[in-house]
Amino acid sequence: MTIDESGEQDVAYRPRIVTTAVVLWSLSAVVYLGGSAWVMSMHQAQVDAAMVNLPKTITRDQVSGLLTVGEFSALIIGVLAAAGVYLLMKANRRVRILLTVVVFLELLSQLLFGLIAAGTLLGVLGLVLLYLPRSNAYFAELKRQAV
Repeated sequence: MTIDESGEQDVAYRPRIVTTAVVLWSLSAVVYLGGSAWVMSMHQAQVDAAMVNLPKTITRDQVSGLLTVGEFSALIIGVLAAAGVYLLMKANRRVRILLTVVVFLELLSQLLFGLIAAGTLLGVLGLVLLYLPRSNAYFAELKRQAV
């Protein structure tokens, strides 16, 4: 925390570990948003490729619907991760809750759809950094300043 010449307290300095988490979360958001955009642009080709190896009892509409759910799941995760990055940059002290939920969504989508492992790994690493002692001290200082 710093005090300027007017005697007002400034926001606590963001530690390097939190800045690293911001970078990791930014990359996670880019991977999820880019991945969802890429899969959406290749939707029909993905459906055609999947239909080759599936039994005849599974319809094209079922495959297309499942792929659509996966695409929008990745899009929503990417948007939430980007919102988390914005809130981290604005020194929001409750952003860790949002990003914890995002990691659970990433892991769930990874299990259900096999989505974007690199984005999930980046999100998990970013979340871990946000709960280390230096990060905890930073967020505690933000909470103290809010009172």
